[in-house]
Amino acid sequence: MILSLGTGTVLALGLLFLTYHFVVGPKGLTTNVPTLSAAFGVNRGCVECHEKKSPGVVQSYHDSKHSSRGVQCLDCHTPVDGQATMTKDHENVALVAKPSPKNCAKCHAPEVKEFAKSGHAAKAWYAVDGAKDFTREELAKNHLLDAKGQPVKAGKANPVATLIGKDASAQSCKVCHAVGKKNLDGSFGDCTKCHLRHTFEVAQARKPETCAQCHLGPDHPQSEVYNESAHGAYYAANKEKFNMDAPAGTLTVKDFPAPTCATCHMSGIGGVKGTHDVGERLKWKLTPEVAIIRANGGKNQAKMNSVCLNCHSQPSITDVMAKADTTIALTNTNVLKGQAILTDLRGTGRLGTKAFAYPIDFTYFELWHHEGRRARSGAVMGGPDYVNWHGIYEQQKALIELESQAAELRAKP
Repeated sequence: MILSLGTGTVLALGLLFLTYHFVVGPKGLTTNVPTLSAAFGVNRGCVECHEKKSPGVVQSYHDSKHSSRGVQCLDCHTPVDGQATMTKDHENVALVAKPSPKNCAKCHAPEVKEFAKSGHAAKAWYAVDGAKDFTREELAKNHLLDAKGQPVKAGKANPVATLIGKDASAQSCKVCHAVGKKNLDGSFGDCTKCHLRHTFEVAQARKPETCAQCHLGPDHPQSEVYNESAHGAYYAANKEKFNMDAPAGTLTVKDFPAPTCATCHMSGIGGVKGTHDVGERLKWKLTPEVAIIRANGGKNQAKMNSVCLNCHSQPSITDVMAKADTTIALTNTNVLKGQAILTDLRGTGRLGTKAFAYPIDFTYFELWHHEGRRARSGAVMGGPDYVNWHGIYEQQKALIELESQAAELRAKP
């Protein structure tokens, strides 16, 4: 009897240890099991091989929610319709080495559909590489035809990408804009730009550091503006208070006591439905030379307003948004003044049509592409330094320089 009790006690303690180690764990309840135990069939062979050849990939997968919920390697890497040209034979298994949104849509169809409508999809790739990868139907579907039915901006590649050359562009512009690159199966985009392989964490996509991979620098400094804002300051000082792993659609201010980028632009919080269309809550398009209000700008702003109401009073929200509108209008006025100078020079034959042929072309480009965008981002995100010193002040300075450069050109015989 004593031997039986002792054996039973050892087994019970062992079972408790295994339950804690593989199910509960030091961070609370999970459903993770050892990777090899989770893998079965052909998938087990994938894991056994890649544990030797690329152990980091296997460990990332093992740490993921996909692993804990029984998602296997081939659930993502098995080809779907339209992927014949992407399919390779690997160890006698037909697979897609780099899954596209079509593969993700098997489980995440609503999210993929929302993403496809967003500025992160086809429009992002078009902005740098132009129309050459698009069919006529794709241009129409993604609203990339102008009022005359022609490709926007004549379908040309971005002049900056052309200026710096294909090699530099491949390691700069196209790295970020590939979030919307066309895949061989006809889909657009790369989910792993935000949900990095092979963990695909929602927590990672919620952190501003992830957005800062691309949203930084002189022309779209959202990362720097966020860091300067009260929201960013609170996040930097209190990261441990944020529940980055909270289930989607359940977020409250207890989980996110201050917003990150995803909170405002994507997350479901306080009754506001989540979305993968990052422009769904935005009133303005701030990236063009002259900022414009989106087709559904009023409805979009109402959605953002509902997000803001989780922390702020309506009078405060209304005041901030009104001031932002005023600053955006000022950036537009300054850009239009610059446009008028260049239009006059071209009308008198002082400038050609080639991009970046004269110093004045660079001055005007930075007037809207750098300084205008910076001021607009600062205005809507609470970054005063970007409204003034990196924005409106620099625009005013650029207008003086434009007038001086224009006078020199007019004085030439």
